[in-house]
Amino acid sequence: MQRFIAVVSGDSMWPTYTDGQRLECTSDLQQLVVGSVVVFIHPLRSHLRAIKRIKDIDEKSLFVEGDHPDPLASEDSHNFGRIPRSNVVGIVLDIESE
Repeated sequence: MQRFIAVVSGDSMWPTYTDGQRLECTSDLQQLVVGSVVVFIHPLRSHLRAIKRIKDIDEKSLFVEGDHPDPLASEDSHNFGRIPRSNVVGIVLDIESE
């Protein structure tokens, strides 16, 4: 299991996480469940990593959404559809301790 830091960019996960916040993540994907926040390779822009919450999960794919209450504030599965499980690179554990 490898741990890494992901940095929030933008407001799509507000109010849970804010722009610039550093999140501790794990590459151990055994615990993927609805409600988990994941870091994944954006399905339309492979150079981009995104952070979203799992809203639905099946054997092959995930439906992810941002936490922001304004539906236009997040580019998520409403825009690009379900993402393959293979795109997930990590699960957010917590906010990085200072």
